[in-house]
Amino acid sequence: MRTAAAALLFPLLAGSAEPAPAPLATYTFGMSLMTGMNSELFTLFVVKEFEGQVIEVQPISRGQFMMEAQGAVPSKANPSRINLFRKYRVDGCLLPPELDDGTRTVSDCGVFDELWKLRFWEYPFKEMSGAQHGLGWAESRTQPSPRQMLLLSGYGLHRLTDLACGEDLFRLLHDIGDPEWVDNYQKGY
Repeated sequence: MRTAAAALLFPLLAGSAEPAPAPLATYTFGMSLMTGMNSELFTLFVVKEFEGQVIEVQPISRGQFMMEAQGAVPSKANPSRINLFRKYRVDGCLLPPELDDGTRTVSDCGVFDELWKLRFWEYPFKEMSGAQHGLGWAESRTQPSPRQMLLLSGYGLHRLTDLACGEDLFRLLHDIGDPEWVDNYQKGY
């Protein structure tokens, strides 16, 4: 009886494929519109995701983000060390074409100085130097309007505490450099 059962099971076992490897967590970059490190009016992260869910976030500085996103230093979120600003055409974070030989990096990006405008209609901190930041783009004093949140939801920002991650983050950085996108965000055409 045992040999008959084994004979029946052997073809099933012999024909079975190797089990699929367990899925691995991945890393990407993320950003929140919540105040973060060094009194920035946004927070940048390296985000660990598993099966589409964020399972861990590690805040990083603006300078560290710049170096990692350009591939200038090793990063779990950019293991191939490509210039993600170039890949996603975030022009405000790239050298002018005549200076870009593919080996140089930029230390900062003015696009980050615009992020506060998504959330506020005026700069929320009083500058001791008296510097003026101009007006923000939000329709409400301290947060985007429901219409503006609907636009931001296309980048993963359904609430102010949410994260724009990966490609969504870089699309947002690209789009806030587009005057037509900004005009639509401000006025809602």
